[in-house]
Amino acid sequence: MDDFDPSSLSVSDALARIQSGISPVREHETVSLHEALGRILAGDIVSAINVPSGTNSAMDGYAIRGDDIPPHGARELRVIGTSWAGRPMDGALQPGTCARIMTGAILPPGADTVVIQEQVARNGDRVRIQGNIRSGDNVRRAGEDIAAGDTVLGPGQRLTPADIGLIASLGIGNVSVYRRPRVAFFSTGDELRSIGDRLEPGNIYDSNRYTLYAMLTRLGAEIRDLGVVRDDPAATEQAFIE
Repeated sequence: MDDFDPSSLSVSDALARIQSGISPVREHETVSLHEALGRILAGDIVSAINVPSGTNSAMDGYAIRGDDIPPHGARELRVIGTSWAGRPMDGALQPGTCARIMTGAILPPGADTVVIQEQVARNGDRVRIQGNIRSGDNVRRAGEDIAAGDTVLGPGQRLTPADIGLIASLGIGNVSVYRRPRVAFFSTGDELRSIGDRLEPGNIYDSNRYTLYAMLTRLGAEIRDLGVVRDDPAATEQAFIE
């Protein structure tokens, strides 16, 4: 307490003065997803599509009609085609038929259930299904994750890699983000020397400026480095004005 100055500002008062002298950034700009990591979203991200876009299979197996599920025991069905991811099968399922289907492939019309391949025994174009099978098993419904019109992210969100992937999955390539805050900074002290300079007695290297630069970079600010300001009131005032 020997060096306590009763006229000095408290930390809370100093912070209050700082906060009263600044205002939140309101300007925003549009950037591509490649430039959006770490930026602060300025508006809602609204999906124009369903995710998944169509009802599809969650597993490799066979697409069947729920009405063809045997109430007990096993049942034999005829394979009439294959539905691949990105290449749906032509035609629809009729009673007693099924289709080979891959993960992510669109269900053929008439199908509402996928039996995983481990529950199927195949012989030629015939398959035998058995086990605990329920109508709707292993199917991802259109819009199950995100429905068209859903708001998936809102303003104020700092965009993470996962957010970037989510936005890309909606087919959105550009986003509106707030302008980066602009921050100027400097070190003060006659004793400070730049890295690479020779240290005279009483000198130290200017390390604080590097720490501040790293902290501001991590925050995503636009940085202006004003260097070292000597212990001169007029020079310090000019640095603040600038």
